[in-house]
Amino acid sequence: MSVKIRMKRMGSKKRPFYRLVAADSRYPRDGRFLEILGYYNPMVEPAEIRIDEDKVYKWLDDGAKPSPNAANILKSAGILERWRLLRSGVTIPQLDAKIEELRAKQPRAQERTREKLSKKAIAAAKKAEEEKAAADEGAPAAGAAGGDVSGAQPAADDSNV
Repeated sequence: MSVKIRMKRMGSKKRPFYRLVAADSRYPRDGRFLEILGYYNPMVEPAEIRIDEDKVYKWLDDGAKPSPNAANILKSAGILERWRLLRSGVTIPQLDAKIEELRAKQPRAQERTREKLSKKAIAAAKKAEEEKAAADEGAPAAGAAGGDVSGAQPAADDSNV
C-alpha cells in the first residue's frame, strides 16, 4: 500500500476548500482517506493553512510521499524543512537556529529574482517603445507612398481614352 499526502477538495462550486489527508494512492481524490492532517482555505486573504505537524511527521516517517501541491503547502508552512533537518540528525534545540540561518539566505535569492524580473520588465518596456516608435515612423511613409500611387492612376486613365 503506497500512502500519499494529498489534497482532498471540499467546499462548493467555485468556493474551494481543501483538506490535507493521508490516503492510499489507489483511493479516489475525494474518496476514502486514512487520516486528516490539516486543511487549506485559499478563499480568505491571506490563505489559511492549519496543519497538525506531529501527524505529518508520523506519516512522512512511515514513508508517505506528498503530492506536488501538498508539498508546496507543507513547504510554505515550513514543515518539510523541519522534517528534513530532523532526519539529517539536527537536534531540536539546534533546529530553530538552523531554520533561521536557512531563511536568512532565502531573501537574498528572492531579491535576485526580483531584480531579474524588474530588468526583464524594463527591457520589455524599452522594446515596446522602440516598436511603437518604428510603427509611428512607418505610418507617414505609407501615406506618402499612397499619394504617389493616386497621382500615377490618372495618367493611366488618360492613356486609355
